[in-house]
Amino acid sequence: MSKRFAYKAIDNRGKTMEGYMEAASAEEVGTWLADRHFFVLDISLAPLQSLMAAPARDIKINAKQMNFFLLQLSSLTNAGCPLIMSLHALYRQIPSGPLKALLKDLREKIESGKSFSEALKGHRGVFSNLFITMVEVGEVGGILGEVLERYAKIHDAMYRIKAKIIKSMIYPAILLANTIVVAWALLVYVFPVFIDKIQSHGQALPLPTQVVLTASNFLTSHSMAIFMFLAAITALYISVKKTHKGNRLISQTFINSPLFGPMLQQMELSLFARILGTLLKCGVPILTSLQAVEKALSNQTYKDALSVIRENVSRGESLSQALGKYRGLFPESIILMTDVGERGGNTGEMLEKAGIIYERDLETTLETVVSLIQPFLVIFLAIFVVTLALAMYMPLFDIIKTVK
Repeated sequence: MSKRFAYKAIDNRGKTMEGYMEAASAEEVGTWLADRHFFVLDISLAPLQSLMAAPARDIKINAKQMNFFLLQLSSLTNAGCPLIMSLHALYRQIPSGPLKALLKDLREKIESGKSFSEALKGHRGVFSNLFITMVEVGEVGGILGEVLERYAKIHDAMYRIKAKIIKSMIYPAILLANTIVVAWALLVYVFPVFIDKIQSHGQALPLPTQVVLTASNFLTSHSMAIFMFLAAITALYISVKKTHKGNRLISQTFINSPLFGPMLQQMELSLFARILGTLLKCGVPILTSLQAVEKALSNQTYKDALSVIRENVSRGESLSQALGKYRGLFPESIILMTDVGERGGNTGEMLEKAGIIYERDLETTLETVVSLIQPFLVIFLAIFVVTLALAMYMPLFDIIKTVK
């Protein structure tokens, strides 16, 4: 029966290392450390508190922390630093928090004899199936450093694009939210009081004032109904998205939208090409690679297409032929690059290049969309302010003329 031991040792650089290991005896722990050129200082049975202190499986790591972890780990391993020392270095570097607890758990599991991929499987809520699969491939093929570097580049590229999207949409979102709140407050609470005072003078209301008054009365009388309607639409959207057919319908609608469609399609194509190219270059079989890519994509339309493409490839079709049946989702350029790669035996490299191209196109499209949204919101706000000003001041001008 295995027991849990706490050990303290010194590595070949003179640095002290501490950890836990499950083994049958203290001698087994000492042998394991000696085989890895560690000088043992102390080995003892771990107290019960160490078991209670193990991090929970539901650790949450945000995108920024995960990106930092992947980039740092890939840099250290490619520099020749052993995996366990890399994890220990990162553990000592970062402050207390979820990532530190995660690194401690990974390090302890590896020190107890588990592989890196086995340690990662204990945190499937943190690490994607794609990352775990790539780590397994790297461990089997002896190219873990290369695999970590490739995945870190993919993750970093997607992280930067998503961060750029969020950053670019902050200003339009704040402007739109403020416009809606201010418009609601003015139309529901301010404008009716003002109009009541104007009508008390028996003055006829101009057309702009009548239009705004109609909108104000509608919002005042149906505020609760409007909120309930929006809540019902949101609930309906969530429930429909949970079904396969509904999710596919929503995904197809977004892809076909003139404003966001090109951006969403380029994002999916970039992920498809970069991930599939990386997996193929690492030696992962094409069917396994296509399955991993299918799980990594978010758009249901592309996921369904890849499922059929994988079945066609399993029947003997080439990847370019299978992609050619979905020219509405995969443009001619990526099909041609795949065909060239298959003829030259470097499909993975060609797909990686295609992924880089689509990433650049995505950034350009994003800048274009943002440049269109911001002026549209400014124009909308200007029209609203001018209309409201005319609705409020025109009756005042009429009253002044009447007094004169």
